[in-house]
This record gives sequence, structure tokens and C-alpha cells, in this order.
Amino acid sequence: MSRLFSRRSVRWSAWLSMGLLVLLLAQTSAMAAAADVTALFQQARSLAVQLNRDAATMESFTRSNLSWQTHSAQITTIRDHINNAGSILSQMQAARGDAKPWHQDAIDGITPLLKEMASNTDGIISHLNENPRRLRDPNYVQFVRSNAQSARQLSTAIGNIVDFDATRSRMEELAGKVGQ
Repeated sequence: MSRLFSRRSVRWSAWLSMGLLVLLLAQTSAMAAAADVTALFQQARSLAVQLNRDAATMESFTRSNLSWQTHSAQITTIRDHINNAGSILSQMQAARGDAKPWHQDAIDGITPLLKEMASNTDGIISHLNENPRRLRDPNYVQFVRSNAQSARQLSTAIGNIVDFDATRSRMEELAGKVGQ
């Protein structure tokens, strides 16, 4: 009987250990996914700051007599930043299922802003290709202004989520210390 009891104990211990290991791995995987999304938001923040600066510079061009080549060079830089941001957003969306709820909401919130910027940028590029000398055209100026506004909103939104995430992590860390 004691031999049977010890075999059962070993089996239960093994099953319990396996169960705990599975839970620990799942929790570690979720923490890694959250860390990945956090890192992606930090990358996106740097890119959004650059986009905001470049879009504001481009908007200032509409109030000057710079050449269409200068406008073209600036929109090319903006387009490259948008493409990089789109790549980061794709990575965020791939990790969305394992992300924290506020990360999921943030991904949903920045997606339309980035799409709007891409659309405005396409409009600016089309205008420059078709009418390079009409830099004061109201439609062109509106595309440039809309792009600058979207860039400000994108930069603010991503900055806020990075700040929120850092604050939330710090609060969780402190809560763990209080609970000890």
C-alpha cells in the first residue's frame, strides 16, 4: 500500500509540476509579448516624433517660396517614415492578440491616423507629380496641413501610450513591493 501511495504521489507531483511549468511558460510568453509590444511602441514613438517634425517642416514650406524639388524631397522623407511606421504597426498587429488591453486599444487608435497620413501623403505626391509648380493650390495646401495635423495627433497618441505604459509598469512594481 505504501508503495502504491508513493507511486501516486510521484505521479501527482509530476502532473502538478508539469501544470505549474505550463502556467509559468504561458505567463512568461504573455510577459514577453507585452514587452515586445512595449518596445514596438517605443520605436513608434521615436518615428512619430520624426514624422511630426518633418510634417511641420513641410507645412511651413506652404508659406514660403521654396522649389517643388524641396517639397518633393521632404515628402519623400515623410513617405519613408510612414512606410517604417507601417512596418512597426504590422508587427504590433501581429502581436495584438497577446498584448495588454490598453495596447490593443492603442493599436486600434493609431491605425486610422497612420492610414490617413498615408492617404494624404499619396495626395501630396500625386499633386507634385501632376502639378509641380502649383504649390499654392488650396487642395495641395490642405493635404499638407492635414498631414501635419495627423502627425501631431499620432505623435501625441503614441507618446501618451508609452508614458501610460511606463507609469502602469511602475505602479505594478510598487504594488508588488507593498504586497511583500
